[in-house]
Amino acid sequence: MSHQPIFDSAQNQALLVVCARKTIRNAAVLGIVWGAINLVIGFFAIQVMALNAGIFILGLLMLGAGITALNKPSLHSLLSEAVVSALLLCWNVGITIFNVRAGYADHINGHGLIWPLIATIVFFRQYKRLGHLKESIASMCKQLFKSKLKQSPDIVQTTSKRFRLRLMSDSVLCVQRNLATAFSLNRTDFQHCILNADKKCLRVVVRHPLGKLNYAFDKKNSEKIKNWLGSTAVTTA
Repeated sequence: MSHQPIFDSAQNQALLVVCARKTIRNAAVLGIVWGAINLVIGFFAIQVMALNAGIFILGLLMLGAGITALNKPSLHSLLSEAVVSALLLCWNVGITIFNVRAGYADHINGHGLIWPLIATIVFFRQYKRLGHLKESIASMCKQLFKSKLKQSPDIVQTTSKRFRLRLMSDSVLCVQRNLATAFSLNRTDFQHCILNADKKCLRVVVRHPLGKLNYAFDKKNSEKIKNWLGSTAVTTA
């Protein structure tokens, strides 16, 4: 997907990672499901051989890691899921080798290796993508929504109340209430995102890497933006 070059900046790359909390929660759900599956498999496997208690314990750990990631999405919780998934893969590889040496090669199921491998790749890939997640940035974004608009001339809110913008000295920080999107634009780039600066109620359209974003502002918030810009914005489509 094509996007404005401004989103390649280090600041916006960090803010994009903040938006990935939703991705971490999705990974958490996957971890819970994967853990539950291994708990069931482990429960029945123990009936055959006590040694299979390992898969039950690892399934329990995966379930716990998934629940933790769902409640408190963070890089550490995602790493925990990745590590436990890797341990499940190692366990299944070890059991496969044990069965081959014991002469039970006919009992080997390829799915026991393929699915753990896929799960491990998925978790570690997500961890690598979100490796520079900074909790401090997330806290900064959350603080934006605790401020009172009437007492904050540097903060504006969209008509939907889902987005807030902090008007800083030479840039603007845009954040969605649930942190699904967050990014920064300098004054000039923000000006070029305003569709018609002559209207009393401004509308801003941003070509974000996650999709086109439309921001509509009422008269009071539009006045704040115009005062911040200090001059007539460039009208563009």
